[in-house]
Amino acid sequence: MFDILKKKLKKFLPRYKEHKPEKTSAAESNEIDFEDFMESIHYKIIDKNYFITALTHRSFLKVKSNPLKIGIISNERLEFLGDAVLDLVVAEYLYKNFPLNEEGDLTKFRSILVNKKFLAERAKNIRLQEFLLASFTAKKSIEDGYDTILSDAYEALVGAVFMDSGYEASKEFLNEEIFKKLDIKWLNQFDENHKSKFLEYVQAHTDFIPEYSVIKEEGPEHNKLFTVEVFVNKRSLGIGKGKSKKQAEQEAAKNALNHLDVLEKMGLTKKKVSS
Repeated sequence: MFDILKKKLKKFLPRYKEHKPEKTSAAESNEIDFEDFMESIHYKIIDKNYFITALTHRSFLKVKSNPLKIGIISNERLEFLGDAVLDLVVAEYLYKNFPLNEEGDLTKFRSILVNKKFLAERAKNIRLQEFLLASFTAKKSIEDGYDTILSDAYEALVGAVFMDSGYEASKEFLNEEIFKKLDIKWLNQFDENHKSKFLEYVQAHTDFIPEYSVIKEEGPEHNKLFTVEVFVNKRSLGIGKGKSKKQAEQEAAKNALNHLDVLEKMGLTKKKVSS
């Protein structure tokens, strides 16, 4: 019975193709200007099927202009994959480019670079909304500022690049589309690693490095309060308290950053290296 139905479909619908998992019918490619799309994303596509899927919002499966819905799936599975690839690429970038920052700072930076609003802005930068296969209502919600559809599509696009060319191609794509255009100063404004900032300042202006010393421990073993003092050339520049030594050190560095005039008055200028 099914074979008979399939033959009839082939007779009346010559472009009909059997559905295959993870593949989208190339018949749908007439919905996308791939030359324009490749130019916009700065990437040469090998297998269009991945990108048709990446651009297909689930609302498109229900529109009347696509009544058969044969061989086309939404971008949700590619979004899942792209999210994981994006997390790894961003983590690797931060690890290599922020060597002085601790794990908590890197985690915070990554959350900034993979949040919905940031990814939606990156999507708009490559005009992703113009190529999206979606219902009128979904496209209207994008115009009204709803970020989720675009950010999800961007993650699906990353997943498509990964499936099309592999991890290195994904890194290159994200390097071009995010990291090369990323203002490090903008990211640094979210940096609360006061120790790192203070170290960089002291190294830039003197021949010394900050030294931290625990000057007091209070409370029971399970609920200690540490007091730490930071010195430069044996001169105290800040004191901080915290539930851990690291927290107290950060607080001491923060206080030191608020009193850089004291450091400047010490006259510890950096010696010039003779040529």
